Amino acid sequence: MSPEALTSEDFRRYIDAFNRNDFETFGGYYAPQIHFQGQAGEFHSREQVVSFYRQVKARVRETIGILTLVIGARDIVAELETELHALVDWPDFPTGPIYKGETRRSQNFCWYEVADGMFGRIRSARYRSVLGALDDNTPALADAAKDSRVDPTRQIAMTAEQFSSYIDAFNRDDVAAYGDYYARDVVLVLAGKTELRGRQAIFDFYKSVKSQTRRTIRVNKFAAAPGHIAVELESEFLALQDLPEFTAGPMRRGGRIFINTFVLYDLCDGKFSRIRSALFHKIVKP
Repeated sequence: MSPEALTSEDFRRYIDAFNRNDFETFGGYYAPQIHFQGQAGEFHSREQVVSFYRQVKARVRETIGILTLVIGARDIVAELETELHALVDWPDFPTGPIYKGETRRSQNFCWYEVADGMFGRIRSARYRSVLGALDDNTPALADAAKDSRVDPTRQIAMTAEQFSSYIDAFNRDDVAAYGDYYARDVVLVLAGKTELRGRQAIFDFYKSVKSQTRRTIRVNKFAAAPGHIAVELESEFLALQDLPEFTAGPMRRGGRIFINTFVLYDLCDGKFSRIRSALFHKIVKP
């Protein structure tokens, strides 16, 4: 590892060590006072994180595959597919009971903040659960392989300033301006559930959202690589009416919901060809 940044090769070595239960090696990637936030808990030191994984891996065979990787100057954002295979019954497993022989798979967006060649902060957001066993023929892995075959000449990078202009246009409801960032056949998947195909479907969805709420988005973090960008967005929804079935959760008029999401954008010819969001944190203020 370099003294400051981590490369994609460094990250892949970290995942390899994790998968083979090499606690000393993968634990060495954690800063002594690392802040770790995941579905299974929150920890504040290297010792706590490694101890947690020793307990998990004694009861569950955990295997991680890398689907998408965005390496920034101080951040690594990874779309990871995790397979958990229970070795014993674990009724109080942190994310729900799991029993011997049971296998679970999920896709998660993980944000790693890097300092001095180590992870100082790790946050994980669940994108979706996946059925079946982890292998190279699964749809998720097939999608990742397809992404890697995109013509490099079409993987035009996007700057933080360009992305901020997109968010500004979205916040002022300038459909023509923010819509120009979308490829014609763009696909948007919200929290691994709601899928919208094509510009018009996205326009119609946001028209409905904006008729019911006043939404404002702020960019907290940004990382870019050829063909991909990753952002942490903070969205505020102010309900303009009672919304018992609102997409982000029930709301009463005047109520607010604050949501932090990790969002991955695939780029083609400098436009968004695929957008996927995962919920990291939500606060409801009635």
